[in-house]
Amino acid sequence: MRKKYLIYMFFAFCSILINLGTQFIIRMLVKNARFNSLKIYNIELGFFIQLISGTAAGFIFKFVIDKFVIFKSNYNGITHTAKQLSIYTFFAFITTAIFWGTEILFKVAFEFPNNEILGGGIGLLIGYTAKFFLDKKWVFGEKIIV
Repeated sequence: MRKKYLIYMFFAFCSILINLGTQFIIRMLVKNARFNSLKIYNIELGFFIQLISGTAAGFIFKFVIDKFVIFKSNYNGITHTAKQLSIYTFFAFITTAIFWGTEILFKVAFEFPNNEILGGGIGLLIGYTAKFFLDKKWVFGEKIIV
């Protein structure tokens, strides 16, 4: 199980890079956008756009890798895959709340360059560790042997 966990975490790290890289690119694209004057809880709208874009990019990559590479789940039709994706998405909401909460906390609480990126990275690492065990048991149906 350790080997599978380490491979899972390697691809989680790749997903984190995709997520944060996408956020960085989106931030550069919308940095001077006019709608950035719109704020939600004193945070620019562009920040929320970067957060959602990065999350979506990392999520899609991670589901495909987890299903076919990590847990070696076969394609058993659209219904089965949709069921897996639904459960996977439910658990992703939990881990995304950890990720977003940590990233927003760093954005609001600390004042150093790219502080939210550091917070996002920390939140993603914590979330992915929890998600490994949830995915293993509930999404892809493997028994957990500690």
